[in-house]
Amino acid sequence: MVNMFNQLKIKGMTIINSIYKGKRYAILLTTILTFYAPVLFAQHIADSALVEVAYGQQPEWRRTSAISSIRGEDLLKTTSASLGNSLQGQLPGLTLLQQSGEPGYDFSIANLYLRGRTSYASGQKMLVYVDGFEAPIESLSTAEIESVTLLKDASALALYGMRGANGVLLVTTKKGCVSAPQVSIRLQTGIQQPLGVPDPINAYDYATLYNQARVNDGLPRLYTPEELNAYQNNTDPYFYPNVNWKKAILNNTAPLSMADLSFKGGGDVVQYYVMMNLLQNIGFYKDTDKKRRENSNAYYASFNFRSNLNIQISKHLSTGLNFSGSVGNRSIPGGSSSANGLLGAIWRTAPNAFPVYNPDGSYGGNAAFTNPVGNIVSRGLYKENSRTFQLIFMPKYDLEKLTKGLSVSAGIAYNNYMADSSIKNQNYARYSLSKGAGGEVLYTPYGADSPLESDEGFRTDWSRLNFKAQLDYDRVFKQHQLTASIFFLSDLYQKYGSRDDIKYLNYAGRVTYSYNQKYIGEFAASYTGCDDYAPGKRYGFFPAFSAGWILSKENFMKNINWVEYLKLRASIGLVGNNQNENGRYLFDQTYSSNGSYFLGTGSSSTGGFRADMIANPDISWEKERVFNIGLDAVLLKGLSVEFDYFHKERYDILSQPYSTIPGFVGASYGDILPYMNVGKVKNQGFEGTIRYESSLKNNFNYYVETSAWYAKNEIVDMAEEVKLYDYQYRKGRSVNTPFVLVADGLYQESDFDSNGSLKSHLPVPQFGEVNPGDIKYIDKNGDGVVDSNDSYPVGYSNIPEWNYALKIGFEWKGIDVEALFHGVANRDIYLSGPLAYSFTDNGSASKLALDSWTPENPNASYPRLSTRTFENNYRISTYWKRNGNYFRMKNIRIGYTFPQSIARAIKLSRLYVYANASNLFTVSHLDGLADPESSSLITYPLTRSYNLGIKIDF
Repeated sequence: MVNMFNQLKIKGMTIINSIYKGKRYAILLTTILTFYAPVLFAQHIADSALVEVAYGQQPEWRRTSAISSIRGEDLLKTTSASLGNSLQGQLPGLTLLQQSGEPGYDFSIANLYLRGRTSYASGQKMLVYVDGFEAPIESLSTAEIESVTLLKDASALALYGMRGANGVLLVTTKKGCVSAPQVSIRLQTGIQQPLGVPDPINAYDYATLYNQARVNDGLPRLYTPEELNAYQNNTDPYFYPNVNWKKAILNNTAPLSMADLSFKGGGDVVQYYVMMNLLQNIGFYKDTDKKRRENSNAYYASFNFRSNLNIQISKHLSTGLNFSGSVGNRSIPGGSSSANGLLGAIWRTAPNAFPVYNPDGSYGGNAAFTNPVGNIVSRGLYKENSRTFQLIFMPKYDLEKLTKGLSVSAGIAYNNYMADSSIKNQNYARYSLSKGAGGEVLYTPYGADSPLESDEGFRTDWSRLNFKAQLDYDRVFKQHQLTASIFFLSDLYQKYGSRDDIKYLNYAGRVTYSYNQKYIGEFAASYTGCDDYAPGKRYGFFPAFSAGWILSKENFMKNINWVEYLKLRASIGLVGNNQNENGRYLFDQTYSSNGSYFLGTGSSSTGGFRADMIANPDISWEKERVFNIGLDAVLLKGLSVEFDYFHKERYDILSQPYSTIPGFVGASYGDILPYMNVGKVKNQGFEGTIRYESSLKNNFNYYVETSAWYAKNEIVDMAEEVKLYDYQYRKGRSVNTPFVLVADGLYQESDFDSNGSLKSHLPVPQFGEVNPGDIKYIDKNGDGVVDSNDSYPVGYSNIPEWNYALKIGFEWKGIDVEALFHGVANRDIYLSGPLAYSFTDNGSASKLALDSWTPENPNASYPRLSTRTFENNYRISTYWKRNGNYFRMKNIRIGYTFPQSIARAIKLSRLYVYANASNLFTVSHLDGLADPESSSLITYPLTRSYNLGIKIDF
C-alpha cells in the first residue's frame, strides 16, 4: 500500500510523490489537458521544476536567460503533419512562414527566424538539438516530443559559440519512468482542403478580355459575338471549351491520417520509452489514369520509431541509450521534384485553349501548351526515399566519493541521413481540333507517346558524429548554491560526394551562483573553433554574463499581497554565426582554367588560368552582441506575466567591399572582390506573454493567454558600391526592404497630346512605349526619365515585424476545448506571375483584369490589357504591393475524457476522444485572391484540415 500520497498540479503536469515500501518514486504523468492552479505557480518555481538550457537543465527559479518553451502534449493538439509547422504561434520570439503544404515538403528550417532577421547575408538557419545533439527537426513527429525550447539571448546561446547567433531549438524527447507498463495508442484521421486557390477565369471572360487587349493594341478582335456566346453557354465543349483547370487538376479534399503506439515504464534499474508513429499524407491531384501501376498523386508516408532507455548500472553509474529513426517515401507527379510547374499550369493555360479530352479520348493540346491533366497523369513521376537515424549513448558517473555534488558524463551521438530519388518520364501525344471542308473533325498531333523511362535522380547522404564530455558540480552551502559545468564538444560532419569534412571543436563552461534563492549570477563562455578559417584564426571566445533577482522574496515585498512571484533578469554577451553559403576556405586562393587573356595586338584571346574570388586570409565569422532584460511575475492569484526586451548588434557580416574599391580598378569585374567582415546590422524588440486562468463553480476551469513579439532591424553598414543617389543605399533600411518603383496611378488620355505622345512635362518611362491605362511611376530623382534609378525603399519586407497569438481554453466535466489564433503585422507582399499578370507568354488572364482600364473605365484597379510584351506594367512596383498582414485561427480542438468508471469497465486507464481543425478562417487584405502566408498561386497550397481522433491508455 502507498503510505503517503500527495498530488500537485503544475503548469499542465501532475507530479505524484509517493513512498511505497520505503522507496520514493516521482512519477510524471503528462495528460492531454490539465489545467493547473495558478496559486501554485510560485511554488512550482520554488520546488525546482526543471527547464531545458544548453547542454543541461536548470531549476526555473535559477534561470537568468531568455527562453520560450512548449510541451509536447500541447503540440499534439495541433493538426500539422510536421513538428516544425506545429510551432507557429507557440513560441514568442519565433517567426515562421509556411510557404507550401506539399506532402513531405511542407516545412523548411530556413523559414524559421529568431527575433526577426539580424543579418543580410545568406546562411541564417537556426540550429536544432535533439536530446543534446544536433539533428534535423524534419524527421521528428510530435508524438515523441516531451518539450521544445527556444534559446534566445546570449546567456542561453553562448555555449554554442560561433554557431549560436541564429538561435537554437532544443527538442527533448519522452523518457521512461518508474511505473508499471503504460501503453498508449493514438489514432487520427481526417481530410484536408486547399487554401487560397481561387477559381481561374472562365472562357467567356478570358475571350472578352483578350478582345479588349487586342483593341488596346490597335488590332481587330479575335473572338466574334457568336464565339463568345458559345463560350458563355457551353454549347460546344470541344471547339469552344470552357475548362476550369483547377477543378480538372485538383480535388476539393484529400485524406491525412496518423497513428502512434507507445510503451513506457520501468523499475529501479531500467526505465524505457518506445514509440512508433505512422503518417500518410495524400495530395490533392486527381488520379484519373486508372491504367498506371503507380498512383499519379502527390504522396508522402513516413514511419518513425524511437527507443529511449535509462539504465542505472550501479549506485554511481548510469547511462542513457537513445535510438531513433524515420523512413519516408515521397512522390510527385509530372517527373519533377517541384510542384510549381503543375500548379502554374492552372493559371497559365487559357480556359479556352483546348478541352481536357478530345471526342476520341485523346488529350487536348496545341503548339503553345501541354495538357495540364496529361502532365499529372501521363508525364512521369518523381520519387524520393529517405531514411534517417540517430544513436545516442550517454553514460554518467557520480563522483560523490571525491566530493559531494560532483559528476562526470559523456555523450556520443551518430546521426545519418540518406535520400535517393528516381525520375520516371514519358511523353504523351496531344491533339488540337479543327474542322475539315466537309465538317469532319481533324486532329493535329503535338508530341507522341513514348514508353516510361527511369532515370537515376540525386543522392543525398550525410553523417554527423558528435562527442561530448562534461564535468558537473552542484553544491549547496547553507544559503549559497554553486553550480558549475565544463564541456568539451566535437562535431564532425561528412557529406557524400564532398571531399571536405566540416569540423568543430568547442571548449565551454557555465558557472551559476545563487544566494538564498534570491540573487543569481551566471557566467557562460565557449571557445569554439572551425576549420573554415585560416590556421591561427580558427577559434573565437564567446562570453556571456547574466543575473537574476527574485524581488518577491525581499522583505519589502512581503506585504504586497497581489504579487506572488516577481523576478528580474538581465544578460549581455557575445555569440557568433559561421554559416556562409558563399563557399568555404575563403582564406585560400583558388584558380580555375577557364581564364582568357589578350596578348599582342590581335583581337583573339588565349586561354589560361585565372584567379577566382580573391582570397582573404583574415576572414572570420559574424559576431553578435546581445543585451536582454526580462521579467517573470505571477500576480493576482491567476495572472502570470513574462516580458523580454532585447537589443542585438550583428557585426563582421561578410560583404564584398564595393564601397572601398572603385570600379575603375577592375577588381569588381567577374565578381572577384574578396569577402570581408565589414557589415553591421542592429536589431531590437520585445516579447511579452500574459496568461490568466481561474476556476468557476462546478469545476469549470478556463484560461486565456495572449502573446506578442516584435523585432525591428536596421542595416548600419554593408560596404555598398557607390550609388548615384542617397536613397539607393540599403544602409539605414531594414534587411530585405524592397527597392521598387513607386506607382502614381495610371496614365489617362489627358496625359497624351493629340498625336498620342506623352506630354512634355511628364517624365519619360524607359521600359517601352506607354499608352493611356499603363502604370505611371514617380520620377524620384527628377531627371525627367523613369528608370531603375527611380526605385527606392518602400514599406516592409515579407518577414513580419510583429507576431501575436491568442490561446483560449476551458475544461468542464471531462470536456475540454482549446483554440489557438495567430497573426502577423508590418508585412508587405508583392503580386507577380499569374496572380497579377495577364496574357504573358500567350497565357491566361488574372482575375484582377476583370476591372482593367478602358477609356470607359478610367478609374479601374487594373492597368490596360495588352497582348504584347509589357515591360512597363509587369515589373515589381508599389502598384502590385499588398498588405501582407493576416490573422488566422490556427487550431481548435474539442475533446472528451470518459469517466474512469467507463474506462476501467473496458480495462483501460483512460479513454479520450477528440475532434480538431486547423486554419478554419483567415482575415487578410487579399480578398480571397491567394493565401496571405504563401502569397503564391504556383506553389502547392497550404491546407485546412478537419480530424477525428481517439487516444487509449492502458
